[in-house]
Amino acid sequence: MGRTTFDKVVHVLESNPIFQSTGRKPQRPVRHQLGCFLMRYGRRGSDTLDAAEKMGIGLGTVFLYCRRVTRALREIGLLVVSWGDAARRQATADAVFAKSGLPDCIGMLDGSLIRLTEAPANSGALFYCRKKFPAINIQAVVDELCRFINFEMGWPGSVPDVSLWKQSWVWRHRQELFDGEQYVFADKGSMFHSHLTVHLLIPFLQAIHRHPIFCGHSPSPRSLQ
Repeated sequence: MGRTTFDKVVHVLESNPIFQSTGRKPQRPVRHQLGCFLMRYGRRGSDTLDAAEKMGIGLGTVFLYCRRVTRALREIGLLVVSWGDAARRQATADAVFAKSGLPDCIGMLDGSLIRLTEAPANSGALFYCRKKFPAINIQAVVDELCRFINFEMGWPGSVPDVSLWKQSWVWRHRQELFDGEQYVFADKGSMFHSHLTVHLLIPFLQAIHRHPIFCGHSPSPRSLQ
């Protein structure tokens, strides 16, 4: 994270009541608490003890700072990450069509793995992904401007992309979130059985077959973002 982005995040977080002292002892500035959070979670291999030593604070204080920042970021995410109304979805579909020739696409879906330093003590085996390391599985949908419009996170690494999608908020509310022939674009990792696909999620290769304009020149899903 660059200094400019860091300062912007600090400015946004400072208005959250969780950083307002309720007792006699004032809290340390938000930039210190965010810095502690980034030391613990911002790079692989870092842990609580490392963050405590570099910040000159106790282990319990590291947990406290990280808990505050995590809650504040979560609250911000719930406010700024929005699926959008019908007009917004149509604007995305128009932009994607103008760039790719694929009609009715209102978002691009992909997943990723957040690697863990070690598996959790409880049910640790569930967190080992197909790549043989412990991880958390995340899945997100972005619009034509690469803005997040939905995300799912916190699932163990062993959970397949299809299972994560079937438990997602978008899937459970698909009747309200998609109009007519609209769908989100995904790669083969999110492949469904044919009777589940319909128009909600079109895997990459099926989309190319459906729209032969791409035969001989097949763009990657990420190039459509």
